[in-house]
Amino acid sequence: MEANRVHGGKTSLLRRNLRLCLWDGIAAIPLTLLSQPGNIVLAGLLTGIYGFSAKNYGLIVSLPFWFNFLQVLLTPLLAERLDARRLCITSAWLHVVGWLGLTVALPFLPANESPLTLSVFIIGFSVISLASALNGVAWNGWMQDVVPTRLRGKYFGMRNRLLYVSMITFLLTVSGLLALMEGSLLAYMVLLGLATVLRVFSVFAQQHMTAGTHHATTGQLPWREQVKNVREDKSLVQFIVFAALMGFTINLFGPFYPVFMYEQLEITVAKANWILLFGPLGAAVSFPAWGKLQDRFGNIPVMIVALALWQMFSVIWCFIDRTNLWLLYVVSTTGGLFSAGYGIGVFNLLLKITPPSSRTMAIALFVSCSSLAAAMAPPAGGYLISWAKQSGFDPLHVYHVAFAFAPLVCMFNCLALKKVREVQAARVTDVVGAMRNVRTMASLFGLSFFVNLVFYRNIPRRRKPAERSAP
Repeated sequence: MEANRVHGGKTSLLRRNLRLCLWDGIAAIPLTLLSQPGNIVLAGLLTGIYGFSAKNYGLIVSLPFWFNFLQVLLTPLLAERLDARRLCITSAWLHVVGWLGLTVALPFLPANESPLTLSVFIIGFSVISLASALNGVAWNGWMQDVVPTRLRGKYFGMRNRLLYVSMITFLLTVSGLLALMEGSLLAYMVLLGLATVLRVFSVFAQQHMTAGTHHATTGQLPWREQVKNVREDKSLVQFIVFAALMGFTINLFGPFYPVFMYEQLEITVAKANWILLFGPLGAAVSFPAWGKLQDRFGNIPVMIVALALWQMFSVIWCFIDRTNLWLLYVVSTTGGLFSAGYGIGVFNLLLKITPPSSRTMAIALFVSCSSLAAAMAPPAGGYLISWAKQSGFDPLHVYHVAFAFAPLVCMFNCLALKKVREVQAARVTDVVGAMRNVRTMASLFGLSFFVNLVFYRNIPRRRKPAERSAP
């Protein structure tokens, strides 16, 4: 009876932790979105309200990448003094303080790119980015103790679906509020304030969660031995190099899509947010299909196909102007559909090819190296765009040329990904052949001919038995 009572107590504690973890994620998602580089609200605030140039905008949106790089140096030192739970909660409160301070300061800043305005945003986003970087690592470590291995797939699948509902709800709120208040500074302050209040509730949920009901069974080697294992794993090193290439390629001009929409297409922030909302919707719809494809054919071939399709449709950005704004809905939706397959494959592959005893350092180095490359990209992209404009080139053509960079270079990056060895992975052509059902979906966009051309596979003629037996 005593054993049953103990087991029942652990089950009740586990259910309570899972419920609190769910509410933590739902309440945290608005501020998490606002902390991501190049999000629609941040772009509108910096370039629309305060008139930041592309160069300084690129500098600020690169800060999360810089601190994701630096976390590999800070996390081991902090982990010696704080366990994962305490570090997660402490960094979450720092995240709240950073956003609260920045929100309160907004109405007192000059409405231009003055040294004071630039300094406040750099300091504020530095605090926010540091907190986000530490919180992400600590949260992942804590959840290994909170959520048992046997429940992780089912639980986080359900949790992620609800997080997408929360994200879409918040994005609709962004569009409605900015349209109602005509994109004023007060509208941005209300959005930031609302997201910060929700984040406070998420931290309260974390504080009521216990340390967990079980412990991870796979021991981790000392840091130096983990680094040695990672360095000697050729396939893992190749994957980290690929991730660094992709981090630079995608983020050189990627954060400037919203700026292009505001400056050259004269789209309001509310409408731009509504258009880009189709991206998360497309991702939410396609996640299950990509997961099944990766389970069947492996991560690398599915990632290559998804990345190629994602960037092929991204070429559309190079032809958009004020006469064909309807193309924005196509590029946003297809971007969500196909980037989802690439995104879920990245960390699935990382977990698959890393040695379990060195997984902590492998993930830390992966995030750090890819973030370092990504951190250098937005300032470089902003400098190039500003230089081209100042040199007298047509701004519309400048953006069109810039947006051709990622689709072209990503095709070459696929060659680096193909060198990574994945056990029991199928060929890329097998994945292409399995995606015939995409034709049905594409008919909704009037793209049946294009998809039939892309997904057509020349099936070799089967030889007759007599032909096979002939010498």
